[in-house]
Amino acid sequence: MNAKIRVMHFRRTSEIVGGPETLLWSIGKYADRDRFEYIMADFGPDATSRTPYLREFEKYDMPTVSIPAGNKWDFRSIQRVADALEEHKIDILHTHDHRTDFIGYFAAKRKPTKTVVTFWQPLRRYWWLWHIELLDDHIIRRFDRILPCAEAVREEILAKSPHLRERCITVLNRVDLELYKQTGTARATIRKEFNLPDNAFVCATVGRVMEDKGITYLLDALKIIADRGLDMRQLIVGIGPQMDEMKAKARELGLADRVIFTGHRKDIPQVLQACDLLIQSSLSEGLSIAVVEAMAAGLAVVATDVGGTKEIVSHGQTGLIVQPRQPQQIAEAAIELFNDNIRRNAMAKLGREIAFRDWSVDKWVRDFERVYEDMMANESP
Repeated sequence: MNAKIRVMHFRRTSEIVGGPETLLWSIGKYADRDRFEYIMADFGPDATSRTPYLREFEKYDMPTVSIPAGNKWDFRSIQRVADALEEHKIDILHTHDHRTDFIGYFAAKRKPTKTVVTFWQPLRRYWWLWHIELLDDHIIRRFDRILPCAEAVREEILAKSPHLRERCITVLNRVDLELYKQTGTARATIRKEFNLPDNAFVCATVGRVMEDKGITYLLDALKIIADRGLDMRQLIVGIGPQMDEMKAKARELGLADRVIFTGHRKDIPQVLQACDLLIQSSLSEGLSIAVVEAMAAGLAVVATDVGGTKEIVSHGQTGLIVQPRQPQQIAEAAIELFNDNIRRNAMAKLGREIAFRDWSVDKWVRDFERVYEDMMANESP
């Protein structure tokens, strides 16, 4: 074994940066470099290219590897990953999505290496993902460690495969709280940028603009709120494949003057601090990083009961939990907190205290590192 444990994190990324990428960047900031060496890998057109995701790690002087792959069916990348495992003397390969799970598993067989997989989402979200469930059954369950991002996801895994109990360890998603220590300093600046009055009630939704996030139901809820004559504004923060469709729906519902699609933002803490409430209308989540971020920013939360939401939000204390695909419930919860400033502020205060007590990302990094140390101490490839 090397003096330090050498871990390669392997994730396929795109131009749409989301919560998993942001969390993985935290390894660069909080890793214990006395005990671990990390190499971060992604696919690319050639070995010299670096995606924006990989370039972020270079700010922390962390080695990166680009695995050449012409497309997702380029199985030559299996040998290329195996070569990288050997070149960098990797002890543990940690994969983070279905493509890298598949490629990484077979690469680790060619160059015997311990394997870890993170589950960022529930097992099966839609019927057309049957092939992903097949992959899960036959490959992912052969990994040395399986790390669901929420207890709800772990329970789902074990309900189907109880024999995985010893290898299946929950590592909860968390947030870099250093970014949230100052509150309110950017409120005026952000509101001015989006032409929002100082006294406007502003809600935020953060995440990829895609079906999983339930934006269509959020817009239906906002229409209900508008029809009640309430002046509530909405920031939808992020980009994604449904962007044009959702913008068109907002116009059709007469919400163009109430809903602002901000696009991708790197200043999420400042944007959240300019708002009064988070509404997360997701249809599927593992454990919503955006909800933890909102609590850290000092916001009460309205969130759907999916994935690990109840592991973050205490209903009636730090926010309100509603059912997915129910715009009427989303609207009523938002209206309730709109009308009760004292209750909303109390929820926000308690949520921020809990976020800073329980949800720091350095604990997330330490949880990973404990798993790696246990693997190296107790098992051989």
